[in-house]
Amino acid sequence: MIIVLAQTKGGVGKTTLAVNLAVARSVAGSDLLLVDADEQATASDFTAIRTEKLGSPGYTAIQLSGSAVRTQVLQLAAKYDDIIIDAGGRDTSGLRAALTVANVAVVPFQPRSFDIWTLDKVARPHCRSAQLQPDLAGVGGAKLRRRTGRRQRSGCDSLEQC
Repeated sequence: MIIVLAQTKGGVGKTTLAVNLAVARSVAGSDLLLVDADEQATASDFTAIRTEKLGSPGYTAIQLSGSAVRTQVLQLAAKYDDIIIDAGGRDTSGLRAALTVANVAVVPFQPRSFDIWTLDKVARPHCRSAQLQPDLAGVGGAKLRRRTGRRQRSGCDSLEQC
């Protein structure tokens, strides 16, 4: 399965989810490839620290950008049980390339107005990619805090419009 953490807004937990999914899947026995397609390379930094502390991260990690995300993931897909792609926090060619090869797009967001409004911007490349990858499933998930003060409506409707 190819999973992309796809959100054009930064600071919503994409990399945190990506590395935790990578560790959890590898601990469960999956031969996993973590693709760091974010210019900040935080997933790669995490992997380097994990390797330093444990001797091995438990998964394979590579950095890719632009159209190489699509071409390399397609070439490597048969060699791994799962591939997790951490895409950057903006609309890039790497994010769009990842969406064309993914089976699942996970779109984390904070339950705040600005973050929810951004979901429409995420839905556009997701919908375009769904034309190339008809099996692409979108999943929205809120990063919840203990007390938000008032209720926010769910922004998952944007992804359901494709």
